[in-house]
Amino acid sequence: MRPARRWLTVALVGFIAFVVNFPLAHSTYLRWQVERSGVDVVAEVTETREIGDDLLVEFTVPGDGVREPFEDAVAEVDAATYERARDTGRLDVRVLRDDGGAFVVDGAVSSRIGLVVTLLADVFLVAMLVLMLRFRSALRVELVLRATEDLERCPPGSRLDRLAGQRYLVSGEVAEMGEDEIVLDLGDRRVRVLLDGHANPAGYQQPVCAVGYLVA
Repeated sequence: MRPARRWLTVALVGFIAFVVNFPLAHSTYLRWQVERSGVDVVAEVTETREIGDDLLVEFTVPGDGVREPFEDAVAEVDAATYERARDTGRLDVRVLRDDGGAFVVDGAVSSRIGLVVTLLADVFLVAMLVLMLRFRSALRVELVLRATEDLERCPPGSRLDRLAGQRYLVSGEVAEMGEDEIVLDLGDRRVRVLLDGHANPAGYQQPVCAVGYLVA
């Protein structure tokens, strides 16, 4: 794999990992901020409902001179908190001073679904990355070119240009070297160049250009 393509793959995997882990990391950070710097307020309960075994409380976080009210907030709570919220219409909440949407409810039941989903996604991502690294060579098409002239050094970059009929010009980095053949890495494919006695001036991972006939 060429350096540019390798870094592109690393960047893509890093971006996917960021997207997968950001929601959990962001919610964990907000909870830490609330617990460290938040203020305790009494929220007004607007509705309580039971869905299966889940006890849900809908409420409005009150505003103040800095913070706007936050309406239609919902939290899953334990039985004691649910009964108290239903009977009194009040719910103890810790909230950030300047953000009513960042809160922690006293008596809330924490769900591990987000953590489990994130961990499963991370395991799947790592497995896919391992498979890509292990089998990338096998998954790429390998062509075979029989050289008709000496190979020449060339600027970095990959090319596969048809000259006439089955005669092609190929350039790429040397990925493998043998006694009478080399393998060029073109990024999305590999070309095995049969030298047939022609000279190869390039070493490992150096760019080189070959002209010849595609035989496979």
